[in-house]
Amino acid sequence: MNDEKKADKKIIYYIISGAALGAIAGYIVNKVGIKNIIDAMKAKEIIPEKIADTISEFTSEEHEEQFEDEE
Repeated sequence: MNDEKKADKKIIYYIISGAALGAIAGYIVNKVGIKNIIDAMKAKEIIPEKIADTISEFTSEEHEEQFEDEE
């Protein structure tokens, strides 16, 4: 039974720490901007250029306007 409580606490700590890391990452993306992050990743060749272009295509304002016009 004691091992079961330790496992439960460990799972809860993982969930809480994951939520905290997600909140921090979201805050950074909000402040820095997704375009700047993608440009930096392109420059350092962390992600291939084709994938970065695809991501940029989905995050562009033109794409968002297209969805708004369809509605």
